[in-house]
Amino acid sequence: MLGIIAGTSLIGEEFEERIGRKETVGTEYGDVEVFIGSDAIFLPRHGIAMDTPPHRINHRANISALKESGVDGVICVCSTGSLNPEILPGTLVVPDDYINFGMPLTFYDDEIRHIVPALDEGLRSRIVKASHGKDGGVYVQTHGPRFETKAEITVLGQFADIVGMTMANEATLCCEAEIPVAALCTVDNYANGVAAQKPGLSYETIIENIERNREMVTDIIMRLIE
Repeated sequence: MLGIIAGTSLIGEEFEERIGRKETVGTEYGDVEVFIGSDAIFLPRHGIAMDTPPHRINHRANISALKESGVDGVICVCSTGSLNPEILPGTLVVPDDYINFGMPLTFYDDEIRHIVPALDEGLRSRIVKASHGKDGGVYVQTHGPRFETKAEITVLGQFADIVGMTMANEATLCCEAEIPVAALCTVDNYANGVAAQKPGLSYETIIENIERNREMVTDIIMRLIE
């Protein structure tokens, strides 16, 4: 059974209809609302009401809920900004690595443990086949909730291809929980200063671009879980 973590791109009644019933999963880190079906568990990272900002997401509760629900793999569906003028908005990227410059987040607060984080090649291959997205690329995570400065983007662009605010935390915790993990990233904007874009960089514009790709991403996810 796959766990699907998604943000603002896949929230709606169609998942209650097409995947399954809404349930609350209790964990030691807090309660998590999910949609549970026969072949997948859908977890909206920003909450059912879509009102939890990226820096307030309870990632440990989310991954714990998926672990306790018995998933054997997790796919993170992420909205990202392009750090490369050649990666156009509208592109799908299936990253093969990531960088996390955010605050440390771990299940191992009370013991010394060191894991080697990695995105699962088997899941990556499935996503590439289902999406025909760009195979490979480096995702870099920043703090949020604000966008990055132009100077920050200039630095980040030397090391990564796309930028977001959530996936690296999710992937690392999945690795700690011994759950294979991979990501499908929609490029919904150029990062600040990378290229000219109209009407400019704004949350509202990104949401419009996410909505434009909504059905396409939904179809990809449905192919992955069939």
